[in-house]
Amino acid sequence: MGLGVRSRSALLSQSYTQIQTYDSGERNLASLPKILVIGAGASGLAFALACAHRGLKVRIIEKRPERSRIQKATGIAQSVWQQLAPYGVTASLIDRALPMKNFVFRDDGKLIANVRVPLVGNEPAAHLLPQAQLEQAMEQALFRMGVKVEYGTSFSGLAQSELHAQLILIRDAVEVENIQFDWIVGADGANSEVRSILRTPFIGRDYPEQWTVSEISTKQWPTEVQAQLFLSTSGTGLFLSHPSPGIVQGIMNAPSVGAALLAHFPDGAIQYERQFVVSLRRVQTPRVKRVWLIGDAAHTQSPVGGQGLNLAIWDGTTLGNALINGDMSVEATLSNRAKRVLFFTDFDYRMLSTKSKFIRKLRNTYWSLACRHPFLSRWFFKLISGAW
Repeated sequence: MGLGVRSRSALLSQSYTQIQTYDSGERNLASLPKILVIGAGASGLAFALACAHRGLKVRIIEKRPERSRIQKATGIAQSVWQQLAPYGVTASLIDRALPMKNFVFRDDGKLIANVRVPLVGNEPAAHLLPQAQLEQAMEQALFRMGVKVEYGTSFSGLAQSELHAQLILIRDAVEVENIQFDWIVGADGANSEVRSILRTPFIGRDYPEQWTVSEISTKQWPTEVQAQLFLSTSGTGLFLSHPSPGIVQGIMNAPSVGAALLAHFPDGAIQYERQFVVSLRRVQTPRVKRVWLIGDAAHTQSPVGGQGLNLAIWDGTTLGNALINGDMSVEATLSNRAKRVLFFTDFDYRMLSTKSKFIRKLRNTYWSLACRHPFLSRWFFKLISGAW
């Protein structure tokens, strides 16, 4: 099933042979907007790439001293590969990524379905790759365009008018610049300082469980499978993925996912484990005058369905291209997409964590049928691919 490595790379690249790099000679460079991105995660990098690729003046700051090495998300949607292809990111990574072909689902230890993941538009719906590797490649592509992430840089004193935004940049606890921008993009995560300063309500709720994520090294992962889901009558769900050779990541809506991983893979060695809280929240609008919010600064969602990283990158590239074209309708576009994705991930979470015998029976029957009749699950994997 699926395409060979060379043909996958060729097809993804071929789709973008008609895209032209922005010719800065088409406009007076002095008239191009001056933009600051706060936060060098996936959404901030994606926005900066879209802008720099088309000749816009963009700076990107990050308060951390260096990029995080924790892998976080592992599922990269087909649409993300397409969005990042013009910047050379896809060509640099696609041969390392593992295409999603098989997904195994068990409930209380019983095999419910071994689903062959259907192709979407003749390409895998998603690939598995550690998020840290994707972000590193994005940052390298940005550097080749002449934009360097300014690590160890924070800000204060954000103020704005109808035409400009102004703030003070801080390095090593010293105020180094008081500078004005045409646009500021807050891509600084779920605990966004930008959103807090704007006093923008973050509407929604926290899920009740304490979630945990861990990675182990193991030689016992079944090579023919890319992802496994273990559910139970208690409402606990353990999702396992295989983002790179010898590594398995586990996410669970309960404590001690590391112990659960070792129960499945006795030869495993824990690489890291951390706890986190999952929220279903979003801003009413991603824009406040001259400031935009994207990625987790604008919305947070359940990791079930694997949409957080993919929506963050979509936010960045969509907003970047819209600002280049002067399309302010992007405000509604971003908001509407977030609403749909959050609804989908919340639905997935409810299906995963349900304790209702009736709903579990319906869920398990559906996926059992989808295993025998793949057309039944095409809609689901189409959404996973990013084709909203």
